[in-house]
Amino acid sequence: MKRLLGGVILATSVIIATPGAHAARTSAERTARSAWFEDHWLDLTVSWEQATACDVQPDLTICYRTEAAMNAELAAARTAMAFTTLTACSTSLRLYDGTTYTGTVLNLSIRATVLNLSNYGFDNLTSSYKVGGCDSDFYSAANLGGSLYTGSTGAGSQAPSMLSGWNNVVSSVYVY
Repeated sequence: MKRLLGGVILATSVIIATPGAHAARTSAERTARSAWFEDHWLDLTVSWEQATACDVQPDLTICYRTEAAMNAELAAARTAMAFTTLTACSTSLRLYDGTTYTGTVLNLSIRATVLNLSNYGFDNLTSSYKVGGCDSDFYSAANLGGSLYTGSTGAGSQAPSMLSGWNNVVSSVYVY
């Protein structure tokens, strides 16, 4: 029990130390499309401003100027955390708006939840992807509607470009 409590305290410390966690909003104020960027909240459906990488976690979305900055922050958080929750995949699904993993990137770690990309200003933008440790499905419409992407989206798969007819088509995803 003492070890578990220590892990909870450590995890809480990590959350408090992450950018934006100290500027918590009430649940009425925060929506799926809200993200913390440097010192203020963004509405991702309006603008990402100078952010080029956003990390979507179950309770908070944080954006960064570069993918390298996001990677450094995520690595530091992973090192400090003693455990993972069942609501997050150990490694994330990354969607890129450019081919060969370029352009803006949306990092999705939430699992077992329908993720409508319009909430993150990323609807119909995916041109390449890297699947983390959890299988994923991509759909052409919101709420897992429309057509299912038939390319490889199992754990660990990646594609520098989408299958023919799928560039800038993905509207929703599901991470298992």
